Amino acid sequence: MNKKFCISSEDLIKVIAEKTKKKENEFQVNPIVIITFSRFLIEFFKAQITLIEDNWLMPYHPYASNPIFRGSYNNKNITIINPPMGASPISTIVEDLIFCGAEVILLACGSWAIDNNIQLLDFIIPTHALGKDGTSIYYNRESNEHTIINNDIVQILIKETQRITDRFHIGKNYSLEAFYKLEKTEIVKIQKSGCISMENGELNVLATICNSKKIKFGALFYNYYNPLKGWNIPWLDKTYEDCINLQGEILLNVILKV
Repeated sequence: MNKKFCISSEDLIKVIAEKTKKKENEFQVNPIVIITFSRFLIEFFKAQITLIEDNWLMPYHPYASNPIFRGSYNNKNITIINPPMGASPISTIVEDLIFCGAEVILLACGSWAIDNNIQLLDFIIPTHALGKDGTSIYYNRESNEHTIINNDIVQILIKETQRITDRFHIGKNYSLEAFYKLEKTEIVKIQKSGCISMENGELNVLATICNSKKIKFGALFYNYYNPLKGWNIPWLDKTYEDCINLQGEILLNVILKV
């Protein structure tokens, strides 16, 4: 028996279309979507591509708190979105993006390295999503599940990253939403599961939804924090902006291959 939920992306966009006097197809996004939480990365893309800013679902959507940007790079049409961080907002936005036409979704953000071989601002390409988050369980993901990241996208990310830098690492990622509740003893257990990095749960949700809907996806992270070494603030340094620009360069090459 199919469940009948209170609201869906289709319901929400119908309401927004009525409010804005727009046609529903005006909310379509391009086939390739980049999700990022970095204003530096958006500024990089603005410098490389002619982007058209659009309110999309603003201000009628609880998680559509920023405009989207649509553009084309070497005949590849892309949409860039900067949603709120966190598993719950990402679940809603990812469903909306897929309903509106997304076929490939790339997550580009930072993560926490738990492998001491990973230096600050090294890149990380996750192959699996693990860990406990409070959202992906609603998409029938088991808390002990090693969710596979789309291998086609992983291989493209590896190839295009190694063309530009040797400062990258490949491995599993663990999600944990309670930032202040991570213990060093827990990190040891997480390391034993094969994980080299962690983040707030966005990857678990992205992987679970995209796998269930047969949507290609992947992630390119950079390390901005190692919980075993203590807090640092790399985004105040010029090297951070350089790292983001490099991430953007890699993603432009990836876009041409997906």
